[in-house]
Amino acid sequence: MIAFGPVPSRRLGRSLGINNIPPKHCSYSCLYCQVGETRRTETVRQSYYKPQFIFDCVRNKVQGVYDAGESIDYLTFVPSGEPTLDEYLTETISLLKDLKIKIAVNSNASLIWRSDVQEALKLADWVSFKVDTVDESIWKKINRPAEILNFDRILSSLMDFAEDFDGLLTTETMLLDKVNTGDSNILRLADFLAHLQPGKAYIAVPTRPVTEAGFRAPEPEKLNEIFQYVSKKLPQTELLVSEEEDFFSAIDNSNPAITQRYNPANT
Repeated sequence: MIAFGPVPSRRLGRSLGINNIPPKHCSYSCLYCQVGETRRTETVRQSYYKPQFIFDCVRNKVQGVYDAGESIDYLTFVPSGEPTLDEYLTETISLLKDLKIKIAVNSNASLIWRSDVQEALKLADWVSFKVDTVDESIWKKINRPAEILNFDRILSSLMDFAEDFDGLLTTETMLLDKVNTGDSNILRLADFLAHLQPGKAYIAVPTRPVTEAGFRAPEPEKLNEIFQYVSKKLPQTELLVSEEEDFFSAIDNSNPAITQRYNPANT
C-alpha cells in the first residue's frame, strides 16, 4: 500500500503516510527497529515506484479522505526503510505539492551528505532526522550502518542542511538502556543538538518489541534525568513515549543534581 491513514500524530496532527520504497530497504539495521530486521543494508539510490504512480495513489487517497469529511495536516514519507534511497524523491515531492498539503519526511540522515538528497529534503515543509548518538562506536552498535557510511560526514552535513533549510527541522533520539544512555554520550549529544538548533528535539523509547532481544528502554528515572539535562541545553526538547503521563509526572525541572551529574568536570 503506497498511501495509508490518515493517522493521528502528536507531532504532525492528522498524517497521511506514504510508502515510497518497499519494506526494509534501509542503510541502517537498528537494534531497536520495530518494523523487522534489515537483512542487507544499502546506500545506492534507485527507482522503486514511479513518481506519477505515487502521486496518483496519494491523490486518490486524499480525495477519499476529503469525501468522508475528514482532514489531513501532512503527507508524510514514513516507509519501513529509508525514504531517501528513492532516487525520484525530488520529483515525487514536487508532484505532491500540487495537492496543497504540507509534506513531511522521516529520515535516518545517513545520506544527508549527498547534494541530491539535500535538494529533495529542502522541498519538504517538515523533516525529522535520527540522531541517536554523536559517538561513532555507539552509532555502529545501535544503528549498525552500512560500512561505506562516514559518521563525521553525516554529522557535518546535518549542520550544513540545518543552516539552509527553510522548513521545520526536528530530530529524534531513540534511547536504549546501557547502549546510548551513558553520561558522556548524553553530554556530547546535548551539545551537538544545541548547536544544530532543531525546531524540536524528540527523545523516544521503544514502544513495541525491538529487533534484537535483550535490549530495552531505560527506566523512567533514567529517562527523566536525560530529558531534564537535554532540555536545559535545548528547551525545545520533548519526550515521545508510551503512557506519557506516567513519565511526565516524574519530571521535576527544579532538581539541580541532574545538571551537576552531566557537568563536563564530572565525566
